[in-house]
Amino acid sequence: MFETRSEVAQLLAVAGEGRIVAAAVRLAMTQPALTRAIAKLERRAGGALFERLPTGVRLTALGTVAVERARRLASEFADTDEHIGEALAGRGGRLRVSAAPLWMRAVVAPAALRFQESCPGVGLTLRGAAFAEGVRLLADGAVDLHCGGIDDGQGLPAFLRREPLLRDTAGIVARRDHPLQSARPTPGDLVRHPWLDCYAPAPAGGPGPSLASVLERLRERTGERAGPVLRAGGAGLLLLAHGPWLSWVPFAFLARLPALGLKPLPLTFGRRHCRSGLVARRAAEDLQPMRLFEDIVRDIALERTG
Repeated sequence: MFETRSEVAQLLAVAGEGRIVAAAVRLAMTQPALTRAIAKLERRAGGALFERLPTGVRLTALGTVAVERARRLASEFADTDEHIGEALAGRGGRLRVSAAPLWMRAVVAPAALRFQESCPGVGLTLRGAAFAEGVRLLADGAVDLHCGGIDDGQGLPAFLRREPLLRDTAGIVARRDHPLQSARPTPGDLVRHPWLDCYAPAPAGGPGPSLASVLERLRERTGERAGPVLRAGGAGLLLLAHGPWLSWVPFAFLARLPALGLKPLPLTFGRRHCRSGLVARRAAEDLQPMRLFEDIVRDIALERTG
């Protein structure tokens, strides 16, 4: 819909001011020129973006969607300008990465160590997030790259790039010496143990696979609700390794983290094949540090040593 950066600024100015005359003053352009620019956007969008009122203008439903997209683009522009400005100033820039819990421990943390050896002048920020939360952070411009989690195949904005890396299986996990590890657990056994959500906070009503969907299937199978759920987020793996909880996580990197002592339960209930990988903001991938970090993450995730 938008062909130039100025069109984004024009739409946001009119939406913010609520009056085309005031928006034109803010943009240092004439009111007729801004009116023509908005009309051009409306033709391209296929409908009215604003409802004309005696006192100004008001966004239509289509206009609300367009403004949301424009705000995200404006954030992209500002963030790209900041990255380029820091690079030109010789400060090296910054890189912000989110990752799912197991990816953070098994892949992203060692990648960060290797990256800092190669790019000591680049600031690096890490934060834990499940896949859906990571995509939201990317869309909001809060991070540049998200690693891991269960990719449910949801549609992504055009300014994000998805790169599946692994085929994985998610299922019910507990510490190695949990009582259910040596039994032949049934769904009925599962409801009598407490649960832990390593990916909290989960999006309400989210369509993707989650612990909540597994517990709902368990309720349908047994007619009982599972024990209390501790929503632990990033601290979940450590608690799971030392407590009585069960959880639902991908299996791919459990063997790489023997110190945690976590192991899938010996049952097929709750298992689901899934994919996992990277999602990146395309604008950030123009910068060499971002490309280097992605390469390091790929090498570690795929256990490439060459």
